Amino acid sequence: MKEQDLAQQLSDYRLPRISQQLRFLFIVFTAIGAIMLIGGFLGVQTQRVYQIYLVNFAFWTGLAQAAVAFAAVYRLTNGGWSDNFRRIGELFAAFLPVSFLLLFIILIVQGHIYPWVRDPSPDYTVWLNSTFFTIRMLVYFSVMTILSVYYVKVAVRPDIGLLKAHGTYNDSDQSGLTSRIIERLTRNWRGYEEEFRASQEKLKVLTPIFLIAYGALYTFAGIDLLMTLDPGYYSTIYGWLFVISGFYSGVVAMMMAGYFVRSKTSVGELLDKTQFHDIGKLILGFCMFTGGLVFSQYLTIWYGNIPKETGYIITRFHEAPWAVISTIVLLLAYFVPLVFLFSKKIKQTPAALFMLGILILIALWLNRFIEAVPSIWPEMTIPFGLVEVGITLGFFAAVVSCWMWLARIVPLVPAKPE
Repeated sequence: MKEQDLAQQLSDYRLPRISQQLRFLFIVFTAIGAIMLIGGFLGVQTQRVYQIYLVNFAFWTGLAQAAVAFAAVYRLTNGGWSDNFRRIGELFAAFLPVSFLLLFIILIVQGHIYPWVRDPSPDYTVWLNSTFFTIRMLVYFSVMTILSVYYVKVAVRPDIGLLKAHGTYNDSDQSGLTSRIIERLTRNWRGYEEEFRASQEKLKVLTPIFLIAYGALYTFAGIDLLMTLDPGYYSTIYGWLFVISGFYSGVVAMMMAGYFVRSKTSVGELLDKTQFHDIGKLILGFCMFTGGLVFSQYLTIWYGNIPKETGYIITRFHEAPWAVISTIVLLLAYFVPLVFLFSKKIKQTPAALFMLGILILIALWLNRFIEAVPSIWPEMTIPFGLVEVGITLGFFAAVVSCWMWLARIVPLVPAKPE
């Protein structure tokens, strides 16, 4: 195929401009989240605002980062079942620079979230002090944001350069921030075939570095973000559980984005039932793996019978009102998917997978909620209302908007030279 024809085909595989109604809805969601956050700074439900902000930051950042990590794992293992889902995962990198900026809110209000900031304990001050915590957070998320953005830049540069070289970006694409990013991504363009070979060579080195950094840094990020909310509690498996549950949510989010792509773009003809069947099997695998880690953590705490550890479990699984949420998480995140995903027919039905994905993401979000809130919420009620819904909608809109913005620039189908 000639480069001009390939460029035109790739241009057709970009996400079209979404409807005004949908854009308006995302703007409203983002505005609601921002208003709730500003209200927290002004003293309106401050504690609830900050703790739900932490929950959403941990959930949505972990989801987006895991989707990019999945793309890297796919490449490292020479996967061949769906380059389209790999590209869908790469596009979640658009949210990570935004997430890094959102991190500064947590660092600013950490005294309202982490009890050891307000009441330092001499047993933990070496690790749990505000200065060291801030430095660690900045290191974790700055390194992973830079690596993720650079990884995706190297991966998509050949396709974007090909589109730009053959003039397939229209005037609306060539304006403002989008235009500057396209120019930066294609600087010193040397031709498609040479750029493709250079990209593959760089990715051979970059991919394992990226994945090692992801596994190490997000393990500690999970510990520092959530486990330290209860300074007396510790679990040697918690960091890995944070990473794997995030990976679980990332794969589910990719499947749901794939369903959206299938129904809204010409890529739909390339995302067939076989590929959804394959990603359904992956979701089943991560469901079983994550559930196994949850049970392993519980089992270790049970036979160890150490008060600092058992108190964490008792609060969440045996005391009102948190036990209800924990039960919902176990059912919707592990048992229900396990039952339905054993069905080949469901895995080959994108609409059924999408509906199941909604339930799984709700359950995994509740899992982050139940990990964080009982450690810092002083009342015996579940703090859930307009504040929590508003900030969650704001994060959701930010993630989806960032993904859609990048999907309008980058082809959803990666090309390969003949």
